[in-house]
Amino acid sequence: MKKKSLLLIVSLVFAIMLSACSGSTSTSSGDSVVLRLAHTQSNEHPVHKSMEEFARLVKEKTDGEVTVEIFANGVLGDERKYIESLQTELLDMAKVSVNALENFEELYSLFGIPYVFEGMDHGRRFMNSEEALPLYESTVDSLDILGLTWYDAGARNYYTKDTPILKPEDMKGLVMRVQSSQIQIKTAEALGGSATPVDWGELYTAIQQGVVDGADNGIVAFTDNNLGEVAKHFSFTEHVFSPDILLIKNSVFEGLTTEQQEAVKEAARESTAFHDAGWGQAREDAIKKSESIGVTIHYPELGPFAEALRPLREELIQNEKVANFVEIIDAMK
Repeated sequence: MKKKSLLLIVSLVFAIMLSACSGSTSTSSGDSVVLRLAHTQSNEHPVHKSMEEFARLVKEKTDGEVTVEIFANGVLGDERKYIESLQTELLDMAKVSVNALENFEELYSLFGIPYVFEGMDHGRRFMNSEEALPLYESTVDSLDILGLTWYDAGARNYYTKDTPILKPEDMKGLVMRVQSSQIQIKTAEALGGSATPVDWGELYTAIQQGVVDGADNGIVAFTDNNLGEVAKHFSFTEHVFSPDILLIKNSVFEGLTTEQQEAVKEAARESTAFHDAGWGQAREDAIKKSESIGVTIHYPELGPFAEALRPLREELIQNEKVANFVEIIDAMK
């Protein structure tokens, strides 16, 4: 992409800046606190706008004592780097996909299990339930990272440069971009394709140049990042429900006053409600925008995909912690 070089330069500059100020954020009572938050989406993405609302609410609820500085567009690296930067306190906060978290906490791998949710409404019911709360605390002891809330990013769906995926057999021989996720790799391979990890910022060029035949993501991210310019077929396979999680370094959070902690939690919950109010329209707008530039939207029958991936599902729920959560999810159908 044309902006790739610029983003790399900006990323280096910000990395140097963050390294220079690492540990300098004050969390003592009476002092101002600046929380540095990074994510990969553009400034126009609904999730970014929801985090802007989060930042606004934090400032309002703390009378300006706590502010949130957002670094969008992946200028500080990819989601794996964000999680590592939270551990080393180069970042205070980050928004990442649950799929990025599975490499650090096996419990999050349950979201990568194909068709573990019957549909997006089923996934949202689970994320809004009390049963999902242990997820947010699962990384506190091991990573010093606390989950605050979640944002709907839709389902992951396959899209391709020029060969539509209408049935499982259509994946045969295709090279698909995946995140650095063993489950995503196994899913593509189970459908007959091959998979290769590619950084999000390099995906446009990888499809354009034929390095990969396609990838999977939500329709909003697909449209917002102009991938419809190079990938002309988008299939709503909805093989995984893939919410985003808003993270904060737990020791930074605990360094806030009790009042500030509650304000941050309230702001997070309210930003999710703000996001939910506009997500449905954003999805419909994304479909229309993609169609307007020549993308064909496909709605394949999902049963054959679920059946083809059933053996992989059974393999992935052997872990006891994951299996227990799958039982909870199944009970919510």
